[in-house]
Amino acid sequence: EEWLGDVAGADLLGARMKAPLSARGEVRALPLLNIAMGKGTGIVTSVPSDSPEDYIALMDLKNKAAMREKYGLADEWVM
Repeated sequence: EEWLGDVAGADLLGARMKAPLSARGEVRALPLLNIAMGKGTGIVTSVPSDSPEDYIALMDLKNKAAMREKYGLADEWVM
């Protein structure tokens, strides 16, 4: 494996990522504040249809413009 470098998680917010099994083919990286940042990669799959915590997190992003603004997220990424 080739090391490509370090990247801060904040720099990934809003990044487009391939999601071949998604109906859309790609998804955006969004903050998920209920994740323990001290372990793992910090990038996880959010499944609002199956996880109440993921659903609540998505609803927070949809309903709180100030939260979207804080993280630099475009409305259309969560609406």
